[in-house]
Amino acid sequence: MFTIIFCLLALIAIAGIWIPAGQYARDAAGRVVDGTFAYTPAAARPTGAGLVFAVLTAPLRGMEAAASIMAFIFVIGGAFKVIENSGAFDAAIRRAVHSLGRRRILVIPAAMLVFSIGGAVFGMSEEIIPFVILFVPLVRALGYPPLVGVAIPLVGAGMGFAGAMINPFTVGIAQAISGLPPLSGWGFRTVSWAVLTVFGIAFVTLHARRHRIDVEEDAEGGLEKVRFTRAHAAVLFVLVGGIVVMLFGIQQYEWYVTEIGAVFLAMGLCAGIVSRQHPTQISMGFLEGAKDLLSAALVVGFARGIVVLAGETFILDTILYSSSGQLVKLPSVVALQGMFAFQSLLNILVPSGSGQAALTMPILAPLSELCGLNRQLAVLAFQFGDGFTNLITPTSAVLMGALEAGKIPYGTWFRFAWSMQVWLVGIGGVLLGIALAIGYGG
Repeated sequence: MFTIIFCLLALIAIAGIWIPAGQYARDAAGRVVDGTFAYTPAAARPTGAGLVFAVLTAPLRGMEAAASIMAFIFVIGGAFKVIENSGAFDAAIRRAVHSLGRRRILVIPAAMLVFSIGGAVFGMSEEIIPFVILFVPLVRALGYPPLVGVAIPLVGAGMGFAGAMINPFTVGIAQAISGLPPLSGWGFRTVSWAVLTVFGIAFVTLHARRHRIDVEEDAEGGLEKVRFTRAHAAVLFVLVGGIVVMLFGIQQYEWYVTEIGAVFLAMGLCAGIVSRQHPTQISMGFLEGAKDLLSAALVVGFARGIVVLAGETFILDTILYSSSGQLVKLPSVVALQGMFAFQSLLNILVPSGSGQAALTMPILAPLSELCGLNRQLAVLAFQFGDGFTNLITPTSAVLMGALEAGKIPYGTWFRFAWSMQVWLVGIGGVLLGIALAIGYGG
């Protein structure tokens, strides 16, 4: 994955040589001010040896920008290792496999539906990384490849994020910038969410069925039973209680990775205590777990460096200015699909829903009316474009962190996800066409 990231850094640097530097003015909230674009003097961005140095320092500056997420990854790695050392995970997984029997495939749709709701309601994103650690051993025990354990939370939350009805970090910000009432247009977005969620569940479930793996089973057709003790139950109670507290904090107090990390730290400590682990054992387990996710944390920081370098070369605003000028020349139906395609491609450089909304919506919202569309359609095109490519772009810190946590090479994930992207582009295009045909947002 580090090779991919450095290749992308090199491409950004080359683009910075050929694409003219330009910049919009920003308001106090960091949002683009329409009509203020101006080309920037070449001296404002690094060139020559300075550009080489900028490429080499980008990963470090990316780690600085992503420090809170990296710390979060270390903490959840340590906390889950302490929980794993209690034996509760193994005992619970084996009991679940015995209980489910031939219905084990139902774990996939049930869990993905929950993650999709999380993505749609409160923009679940970085929060899925710890669940990767939970689901990879679970799906192994159920007889499915580890990739399915990564796909359950990642694709589940991704479908919810892309089709979100009320996600405050994407729909909420985009509608506020566009001058639309909060939660307006939720009916059609709910239909879109349902369609995307069903597709995501079907795609992952079919993959799981096609790639069943052999597991060591006892004579009754299940994993060897392990005694489930009161200590195991207490650890699982701590885990479930911590997740409930986390969800409450996210919903009520807008907690982010620092507060969520504190909850996981408390979960790890409490799990160690109730399972009667020695303090030294807890400490060593925590360090071992953090070390296991070292590569995941580094990938997150290095990937953020791509965004940092793109900003320093002043190419993002130039791309936005040039693309918006071309869209206004197109028929409305083509312009809408063009907005979708533009947002999808831009998300590779700006893999942040709120950041992409602040960058593009001040331009594309009024531009949509010049194209014979409306602002609600522009928000929908942004929503799909931002959400779909999150599942495949190597600049996404969440994707790369989740893959590292699940020990899945990016090439393996790409072979799984590229066909899903083709389907998503088709589904998104059809949904946008239907929205335009029925006068959505008009």
